Amino acid sequence: MAKEVQVIRATKYLDEQDVIRVGAYCRVSSDHKDQINSFLAQVQYYTEYIRSNDRMRLVDIYADEGITGTEMKKREEFMRMLKDARNGKLDRILVKSIFRFARNSLDCIEAIRELKNNGVSVYFENDKIDTDKMNSEMMLYIKSAFAQSEALNHSRRMATSVRMKMENGTYCPGIVPYGYRLVDKEMIIVPEEAEKIKTIFRLYLSGIGSTAIVKYMQRHEDTDMVWTRGRVQYILNNERYCGDFMMHKTYTPNVLPLRSRRNRGEEDRYFVENANPAIISREDFQAAKRIMESRTDKYLKSDGKRKPFFTGKIRCRKCGWIFHTMCGVSTETWCCTKMGKAIDICHAPKVRTEEFENAFLRMFNVLQANRKKLIDEPINLLSSLKVKCNLGNNELAEIDGDLATLSTQNRAYAEMLAAGNIDQVTYSEKSDRIKKKITELRSRRLKLLSADEEERCIEELRVLARVLERQPQAITEFSPELYDEIMDVLYVEQDGSFTFKLKGGLELKVRR
Repeated sequence: MAKEVQVIRATKYLDEQDVIRVGAYCRVSSDHKDQINSFLAQVQYYTEYIRSNDRMRLVDIYADEGITGTEMKKREEFMRMLKDARNGKLDRILVKSIFRFARNSLDCIEAIRELKNNGVSVYFENDKIDTDKMNSEMMLYIKSAFAQSEALNHSRRMATSVRMKMENGTYCPGIVPYGYRLVDKEMIIVPEEAEKIKTIFRLYLSGIGSTAIVKYMQRHEDTDMVWTRGRVQYILNNERYCGDFMMHKTYTPNVLPLRSRRNRGEEDRYFVENANPAIISREDFQAAKRIMESRTDKYLKSDGKRKPFFTGKIRCRKCGWIFHTMCGVSTETWCCTKMGKAIDICHAPKVRTEEFENAFLRMFNVLQANRKKLIDEPINLLSSLKVKCNLGNNELAEIDGDLATLSTQNRAYAEMLAAGNIDQVTYSEKSDRIKKKITELRSRRLKLLSADEEERCIEELRVLARVLERQPQAITEFSPELYDEIMDVLYVEQDGSFTFKLKGGLELKVRR
């Protein structure tokens, strides 16, 4: 007998008289006057629009002002909107365009998915996209990709403009250091602030450290400035106080999220001598710099000697504390830092440096003798399992293949140039195009490795295998370079044995 099935019809939003809870999101990426007007206009428009619609009830206007759209976590109002959605306070969100919502395609898709999972739809007015009626994410992804591309192009244009101004000496930063004020693009000294700068240098040159200077400034200087050790060191290291200007100390790579990084030689820097009025003499600045370098050397060395090799590389397996060298011992001996410093005393044994080195030699020789079983076979097994799990979709293997093909093509063009079959201009165009593709593929490969724990483990094991191939079958002398190349951390067990954790997660135990 056929069973009777009762259909319970969907009711949510079917009734045109239902009132839905609506919020609106607005954003401008700069605080310029014209952008502020645009921002206020967005807020006013959506406030009036929602209140004029009988089916909508305004929950809130979420508005980020002067915030970049390339990184979601920096936008407090955006994050508050997501939180309200998770808490069931919203049914629908109105946005002017995808450009206003996010300029990072990944963030955009993830945010839309999270909102849909919480029953919240998003309507992009200019793009005519309604996530409540959207059957596919393709159009949303394309639009957000355009927004991301525009953000990256804008960043590239701004970086190029700034670099050109640095090269011709017309660059003027919008922010000047403490002690100066910017008037008509010229730096002028603020006398009362300049006196505090001079005080800091005078105290430091007299032998007083940064921490003591902070305490002095907090006690004796009546100012709104919050004095910290980092601020004092920034002042002591800032060449602008002696009149010079080092430009491009930081740079922003043209990858999302757009974050500033310290320039450690990745890009050109630009130096201008006597660029602004000096508060202190160049001699005092250099003297302070020498003192700081000497104190740094003392910190890095102990009694005029380099810190022992194993510093920071050995841990107690039981409590997790770092091992350090013991004072007053004729031979270099290590013990757990927790010993004698906590109520719960650690009973890890004391170990001489020679014992660590000898244990490493034994471990390495055993590893080399059993390389096929310990490394090669696990790599093959993990790789085959990963391919099966991915249904044969091994993106890294495809990238490796493309890299090999591009390298072959580049060599071929070099041979054609050497043979006179192509000219230098043609070779440069072809080679530059290939090198650009290689750089992109390598960047993509690194991102995949960082996002894939299993693949990263396999890659580290492959690197370890290549290192072992270059080494002899057995070694008799300890090599610090080899240790750093293959080791992750060395654990000391309570029974006195050592556990060597190698790159790739492989652990080998050696008894004393």
